[in-house]
Amino acid sequence: MRTDNHNNNKKEARAKETYLSIVQAAVKLFARQGYHKTTISDLAQAIGLTSGAIFHHFATKEAILTAVIDWLERGIHIYSDITEREERGSIRMVEEVVRVMCEHFKRNPEATICLAALATEFAGGGHPLETRIKEIYEVFVESFANCLRNHPRVSNPRAAAAAFFGAVQGIAVQGLLREGDQTIDELAEGFLSMLKEW
Repeated sequence: MRTDNHNNNKKEARAKETYLSIVQAAVKLFARQGYHKTTISDLAQAIGLTSGAIFHHFATKEAILTAVIDWLERGIHIYSDITEREERGSIRMVEEVVRVMCEHFKRNPEATICLAALATEFAGGGHPLETRIKEIYEVFVESFANCLRNHPRVSNPRAAAAAFFGAVQGIAVQGLLREGDQTIDELAEGFLSMLKEW
């Protein structure tokens, strides 16, 4: 009896590990190739599994996409947590959001841009996941917009919040594009220097 529980626990742990490996590999591939261009064979090859093993964990490619979006959603909450701690916006808060993005990028660059890549790929297509991606972004946009409501130079806090988040993700995109040319920290500092008083 005890051996059965131990074996079941090991199987469950391996299954969770494999599930996460599939999701993380999909994040990298979706960020670099796009969802539609990534095949199950690409994914299987990236992690050394068979296509059948992938389908053992996920019934469809779209189920993998849903798991990826769920996983990325947790990362977006880190940014909204920063803005929710503030009563009003400040350059310090903006710098903190950018700093967190840079640290995240250094650990997992593709995860930093994957949601933006998926948003671009699904925008305007009417796919149900387009709505889901907007809802995920909305968590940050709403919280940052609340911080900007009393900013004397911001006339449309929601638009400013959405544009800011797009710009921050753009820094990460440029970080991948300019790998070896400029560091993510240099790009972030360049962006932040524009926000200082002119």
